[in-house]
Amino acid sequence: MKLFWTPASPFTRKVSVAAKEIGLWDKIEIIQTKWPLSWGYETVQFTAGLAENNPVARIPTLVTDAGHPLGCSTLACQHLDRLSGGRLSGPDPDRMWSLYAIADGLIEAQILMRAEHLRPSEYRMESFLQKQRDRITRCFDAIEARADELQTKKDGNLPNLAEITVGIAASYQDWREWLEDFRPGRPSLSNWYESFRMRPSMQTSEPAETPEA
Repeated sequence: MKLFWTPASPFTRKVSVAAKEIGLWDKIEIIQTKWPLSWGYETVQFTAGLAENNPVARIPTLVTDAGHPLGCSTLACQHLDRLSGGRLSGPDPDRMWSLYAIADGLIEAQILMRAEHLRPSEYRMESFLQKQRDRITRCFDAIEARADELQTKKDGNLPNLAEITVGIAASYQDWREWLEDFRPGRPSLSNWYESFRMRPSMQTSEPAETPEA
C-alpha cells in the first residue's frame, strides 16, 4: 500500500493511527506531501502522483495493494478495517459508525476553520468561523453524552475507529491555538482522552506542520 501523507492533517492521522494499531504501518509506503499555505484558498502545485491517483487531490489518499486509490480517510479506514477482519469497527458497527460520523464532522469543521485562517485577513469571514465553532461545540457535547462508548484507554485493547477519531479531534483542538479548550464541562471525555492520548499510536503520530516545499 501507499499513503499520501502529511503530519498536519487529522484526517491523515486517523489512517496512520488505525494502521499502527493493527500492525500494518510498516507495510505502507509513505509519500510525504508538500503544500504552500495558500492551499486554503487556491489551487497549488500538488505532490507528484497525488492528483494522478486522486483527481480530487485530497489527503490522505491510500493506494491499496491492488492499485485502487481511496481518496477519502473514511474509505481508507474501511479498507484497513476489512484487512483487520472487522476489528476496527467492533461488534456493533452501526453504533460505532454513528459516533465516528460525529467526530469526523467535528474534524471537518476544524479543517474548514484552518483554511479560513489561511486566507488573507481582509477576506476572512467571522460568521463562517463562528458557524464552525458552533458545530465543534455541538459535536463535543454529543461525544460527552456518549462517553460511555469510549472504552479503550492507554493500556486497553484495540480501539475502534470512532475512538481513534474522537482522540484525534481532541488532539487537534489542543494543537491549534485558535481552537478553544474542549475540556470545560466535559469531564468524561476529558478523563478518557488523557489516557487515550498516551497510546503509542497517538504518541508517534503527533501533528506537525506540513512542509511547504
